[in-house]
Amino acid sequence: MKRILLAGLCAGALCACLLPGAALAQDGSVTSREGITLQNQILAVQNQVQQLQAQLQQVQANGGGGSSAPAPVESGGSGTLVTQLLQRVSTLEDEVRTLTGNLQQLQNQVDTQNAQVNKQIGDLTFQMQNGQSGSGSAAGSGAPGGSGQSAAAPPAAAPAVAVPTPEDLMQRGVLALHEGHYQDSEGIAREILAKHRGSPRAYDAQYLLAQSLQGEQRYQAAALAFDDAYNMNHKGPRAPNALLGLAMTLASINQKAAACDTLRTLHAQFPSPPHYLVPPISAAHHRLGC
Repeated sequence: MKRILLAGLCAGALCACLLPGAALAQDGSVTSREGITLQNQILAVQNQVQQLQAQLQQVQANGGGGSSAPAPVESGGSGTLVTQLLQRVSTLEDEVRTLTGNLQQLQNQVDTQNAQVNKQIGDLTFQMQNGQSGSGSAAGSGAPGGSGQSAAAPPAAAPAVAVPTPEDLMQRGVLALHEGHYQDSEGIAREILAKHRGSPRAYDAQYLLAQSLQGEQRYQAAALAFDDAYNMNHKGPRAPNALLGLAMTLASINQKAAACDTLRTLHAQFPSPPHYLVPPISAAHHRLGC
């Protein structure tokens, strides 16, 4: 009778041990091929336990009926089988715990990698947004109702600045001379000579330069400029004016003889000068005593 009770206690303990293992195998936490294999093995062990319980019940029924106790061989065989089953269940539970730990470790690695990837993506997005915020975002936020994400409108092309012609420059230079802005007229004359040397207006610009220097009382430089204007065209419309200007500037630097020679050249080359030059030519003769 004691052997029957011992076998019953072992079977009860075996069932108590198998129930957590079965719950662990059925909770879905182990989905690998090894886990499925372990589930099948645990189910097989459960079937064997059920068979063992049936045998124990049969033994208890026989003992309760007044029959003699089972043979020691059978009791010993049942005890040995229970011990083997318990060891097997314990081994299977250890394997299940190992697989579960491996799965948790792999899950932790996956979570760590996902966190790193998300961080890198966030950093790249932040850098891209900051790199474009100075242009696209500012332009979008400045527009009424703009969301800051629309592309900035291309800047309007600057209107083309018309390049002044030599005629335009001469008009400005003559106006500045008449208004007494001699430095302005000098600069305009030099611009024409530098940029439009081959233009017919270069001759007029040379004479304008000489007049501007005379207005600034730079008589020596003005004398050279008048001489250059005359040499550019001895028969040109500015030739008598250039000779008169040369004589006046020579007189201003105390070159009276050279000034008188210049007046004689003017009279010889242009015996009938333009009517507007007759009074200043006579005044120069009278002043110099030529």
